[in-house]
Amino acid sequence: MDKSSRTETRDENPCPTTLSIQQQAEALRPICACGCGAKLPIPAYLQSGSSLHRIQSYWQKHFYVKGHGIWERRKAKFIADAPILSIEQLGLIYGTLLGDGSITYPNKHSRLPRLAWTHGISQQEWLSYKASRLSELRPKLQIVINAGYGDRSCTCQTACHPQLSTVFEVVKPTGKGKTVTLDWLRQIPLEGLAWWYFDDGSLSLSPEGSPTIHLHTEGYSYAENQLIADWLTELGYSANVKSYKKGAQRTLYYYIGLNARTSRKWLADLQPYSIPSMAYKFGNDRICQPRWEGKSL
Repeated sequence: MDKSSRTETRDENPCPTTLSIQQQAEALRPICACGCGAKLPIPAYLQSGSSLHRIQSYWQKHFYVKGHGIWERRKAKFIADAPILSIEQLGLIYGTLLGDGSITYPNKHSRLPRLAWTHGISQQEWLSYKASRLSELRPKLQIVINAGYGDRSCTCQTACHPQLSTVFEVVKPTGKGKTVTLDWLRQIPLEGLAWWYFDDGSLSLSPEGSPTIHLHTEGYSYAENQLIADWLTELGYSANVKSYKKGAQRTLYYYIGLNARTSRKWLADLQPYSIPSMAYKFGNDRICQPRWEGKSL
């Protein structure tokens, strides 16, 4: 064999060490363990700058193509075993989500969402009560160091649940922030309204004891506030959108206000759903009788 022939032989059968890591891995790709015949992929994050050992270690831990075999069976079993949330519980969830509650997917790989709340330490009893009413979601409560107002906060985080997927679609139709819609508001029963008030409402009393309710919806747009006000008015609670400016930039914030007459009706209707720690939101027996009582209206 002459010199040129030897050169051609080396070119056609390169030494393994001259192959890239990806080329070596491509030749070693194992078959999906579910028996479908598909080969396991090389994850994008391992396709450059990784060793063959790392790629093979990944295959040892993830021996199914995503969506095959045990992946789907585990999800199906999880959904089948999940306790069913009642219509009442879902109504409470929609109510608290209008206030302090949040609904998120834990990470980009999660298939189901979960709920979470953060309150000041003074509202620990209220948070515990919410958790007790939603025990099917396996809520976990914690006391944590607070970097903002106050030195400690109480937090609650639930397990993921299949029925929360529909809730997520209603509350976050764009997949991002909350967006108030009539579809969402009409899911909230009277007790859900109370949960929203306990989360985001405040009571002001005049020196004589005349009540005024403020619902702190500053996180929503003017259009969303107007939608909430119209919905409350439709329910029998005449409501108005109010505003104020705050900060060096004089940022405009919107919230919902109820007059004294409506505030009395609101408090009377929602008090049956109160708990001891929420008594202050009902005036602690300091609300005076209405001046128009016994008069023609």
